[in-house]
Amino acid sequence: MKQFINTLIRIFLTVVILVVIFYKIDIRSTLLVISRSNLFYLVISFLTLFVFSYILALRWQMILKLYGFEVSVWRSFKIYMVSLFFNNFLPSTVGMDVVRGAYIADKGKQLSDVISSILIERWIGLLGIIFYVTIVPIIFFNRVQLKYFLPLSLSGIILSAVFFTAIANDRVFEFFFRMFSKINVLKLGDKINSLFTSLRLIRNHKKQLLINLFLSFMIQVVFVFTNYFIVLSQNLNISLIDLIIYVPFISVISMIPITINGLGLREWSYMTFFSGTVKEETVALSLSFFLLQVIFSFIGIYFFLTMKKNIKENI
Repeated sequence: MKQFINTLIRIFLTVVILVVIFYKIDIRSTLLVISRSNLFYLVISFLTLFVFSYILALRWQMILKLYGFEVSVWRSFKIYMVSLFFNNFLPSTVGMDVVRGAYIADKGKQLSDVISSILIERWIGLLGIIFYVTIVPIIFFNRVQLKYFLPLSLSGIILSAVFFTAIANDRVFEFFFRMFSKINVLKLGDKINSLFTSLRLIRNHKKQLLINLFLSFMIQVVFVFTNYFIVLSQNLNISLIDLIIYVPFISVISMIPITINGLGLREWSYMTFFSGTVKEETVALSLSFFLLQVIFSFIGIYFFLTMKKNIKENI
């Protein structure tokens, strides 16, 4: 019941934000921009999503190997495609992670290891964005608005430092372990400590951590070019430099789980960060990017049907 109410709230917020946005623009002009898109550049933009998904699959597969899961990059890719498809209907990226975990779960493995692999991957993804938004202001100092970059960069660095210290330093780990042990409700403390202990594995694999950090950085680069080819397709007045600077922020904002699949938040972000461009064009870019992602995710249907037997065996 609670999940149902939360979903209704997200649907309501999605509708409200979209109504406000569409009220401020000429919808016909936006649709006209989309309809005049150059198909060649749209196809190239669509193909970049394969690169994006492959990097995600490779990053997760490397982490899964650290926890003893023998999963190929190809299987990791297929699982990602399935989870991307279901993410169109699930309220947030958490639901996407549940789908991934269901395919990987094995009776011979601790569930905490499955969860840990996903949490570590998310954390490394966050580090990749932090690294990106730390480097970009240095390179394009005269073009950035520091009020957007500094809060995300500083807070991310602080939280990541605390997290890594907690799993790498024995004294800090023991402090949190004792603190969690005091939580007796539904044995929640034991479950947290089991997960907490599992997360410590990454401290002994610094090389893999650096490789994954690089892959996370490249994911942001790929997303920039996915947008850039849409810009070329629609002949929009948005420069590549502006995309390099602000697309990662838009990615982060659209992941906030208060609307359905980021709808509304994404369009508002495009309008905010590319305020020097006609609003109808920025919304056209946002909607085109969203539609390409949705169309791409439908490839996951095929993998869902072909791997249906496997998931039943693994759950």
